[in-house]
Amino acid sequence: MSHLKYRKDIDGLRAVAVLGVVIYHAFPFLIPGGFIGVDIFFVISGYLISGILYKGHKAGNLSPFSFREFYARRIRRLFPALITMLALTLVYGWLILLPDEFEQLCKHAASGTLFIQNIVFWQESGYFDTAANLKPFLHLWSLAVEEQFYIFFPLLLLLLWKRPKFLAPAMVLILIATLILNVVMSVQNSISDFFLTPYRAWEFLGGSLLAWWHYDKGHEEEVPYYQEALSGCGLLLLGLGMAFIHTGDPYPGWRALLPVTGTLMLMEGGRSAWVNRVILSHPAVVWVGLISYPLYLFHWPALSFVHIVKGKDAKIEFIFAALGIALLLTLLTYYFIEKKIRPSKSRWTVPVLSVTFLCLGISACLGSYGLISRFKSDPVIKKLTIAIKDRETFDKKKIFNVTDGYFVYRMGGHGNKTLFIGDSNMMQYQCRMEKILSGKTGNDRGALFITKYGVPPIPNLVNTDSPTYKNLPNLVDEQLKLDPKIDRVVIAARWLIYFDKNTKWKIHGISTAEDQGRARALEDLGASIKHLSQQGKKVFLVMSIPTGSLVDPRNMLGRSFEGPQQIVLESLTKASFLKENGAVLNAIADTGRKNGAKVINPMDYLCTNGICIGKDGEGIPIRYDDGHLRIGYVKDNVLYLDETVSP
Repeated sequence: MSHLKYRKDIDGLRAVAVLGVVIYHAFPFLIPGGFIGVDIFFVISGYLISGILYKGHKAGNLSPFSFREFYARRIRRLFPALITMLALTLVYGWLILLPDEFEQLCKHAASGTLFIQNIVFWQESGYFDTAANLKPFLHLWSLAVEEQFYIFFPLLLLLLWKRPKFLAPAMVLILIATLILNVVMSVQNSISDFFLTPYRAWEFLGGSLLAWWHYDKGHEEEVPYYQEALSGCGLLLLGLGMAFIHTGDPYPGWRALLPVTGTLMLMEGGRSAWVNRVILSHPAVVWVGLISYPLYLFHWPALSFVHIVKGKDAKIEFIFAALGIALLLTLLTYYFIEKKIRPSKSRWTVPVLSVTFLCLGISACLGSYGLISRFKSDPVIKKLTIAIKDRETFDKKKIFNVTDGYFVYRMGGHGNKTLFIGDSNMMQYQCRMEKILSGKTGNDRGALFITKYGVPPIPNLVNTDSPTYKNLPNLVDEQLKLDPKIDRVVIAARWLIYFDKNTKWKIHGISTAEDQGRARALEDLGASIKHLSQQGKKVFLVMSIPTGSLVDPRNMLGRSFEGPQQIVLESLTKASFLKENGAVLNAIADTGRKNGAKVINPMDYLCTNGICIGKDGEGIPIRYDDGHLRIGYVKDNVLYLDETVSP
């Protein structure tokens, strides 16, 4: 064989992959595991790209310099549609996005031109991260993983080809090693496992080994008796994966074996197997496979803009409209750009594509620094942007992380200390305490913050979706033993998120959304407070600030597909907030009082005449999102914790 022959059924597999992803993103309830289409793409990519490299080896052309043609082919394959999608998305984002949103979009576009989106999204994952469906370039993480793999894989082959008998065994060993790493990391750190290339490499290597089996050993032309069984089982595994793997399951992990093994079985089954010949090679299915790359590129930005403008529960007609626009752009790109540029033999094609890609990256980089925002000078949007960006809680020059992952921050004098513990709702108060204690030295009162966003100050409360941290109350006990000068303890949290109906938090295996779980959590919180009081510590329990969509600065503008518009927003009333949340908050407050804590209720300060404050005297929102006060407002206006550090 001189090369791996074109197989219609593999384009059919591409169709299965892209349709799974698109339907999952548009209607996740229809195919809960549709996202495994990405894994199918990875296996196909490993198979086809390795075949190209094996061909170069057989032809005797393989050298460090001959890789130039390999990467030139990648550029002709990837860049035309990618440049088109990036440019159109950036232009539309410039038209309708708020300044901070457009800056983030440009940041992601710039990282896209370096193929490091997966690393950027991995670093951004966390409590304050923008929701996934509000990131139009999020889907490019998979392209970054693929290109990172193809930076190192050809170099690996170059080393192994000098000793051909070690080629397959070495790849098998690397596959097994990265598969084991993937399974381990799916439990220890599922975010890293999902985004980072080392934990995905085994999927590409599976396809690469199959290509070696077909190409080097000539098995592609064989028609084994078991081909029908292989193809049938492969299709079954893909179906099981799409039906029974769900968002929230640790992934990839062992579950990714379903799409990877299923794809390998279908490709090994061969073009003559009934499934491959009749279903995957059907002209309509093959056509979808041929346009799968631009369809993958365009579908997600279209859906993302719908969610940015219409919210996460956008009406179905907007979803269908987004898919229609994505399909139109896909067809225009495929027939009038891709098919014109990819087969071009001009020596200028690759340089022009590369320079265009680079210029796009430079422009995006400028946009990420706010240099080309459309609404930068609009007075109303400027005030909203000030609020949204006013969220830097800690001075990073003074902060350090302890072994258990908590933020620890010290300030003030070296006399008696006030210990502040809690989640991000405690972190927001740091700047006020810093202002009050500034200049305090010697035996003056000091303060110590031990906090972590998304980690509650309630014993035994756990969330399987979050990294495991040492229980905060236990960490506090250790700190009290180390520092006997701590005589006051202040506890604050965004209490409602730990008890609402959608919470993922559990205590002793019981959801805190249930009455029994809530009662156990309050019992343990009360015991923790009582334990502190019995040690002679004065305990303050700080209740939640008024929260919700009505006080989110992003909702103080109307969103439309033409751009943001000023609207008159209904005010959040104290009565309406308490009607929905009062039972839980009262139960928490009663727990604190019964066990010796003084309860501080921010609503007594942040609501006047029954209306919860939304903006300050200059018209700037006092929050940076729906659940946190902005730092500039806290520093000068939040006085209700001052007594905790009074002499």
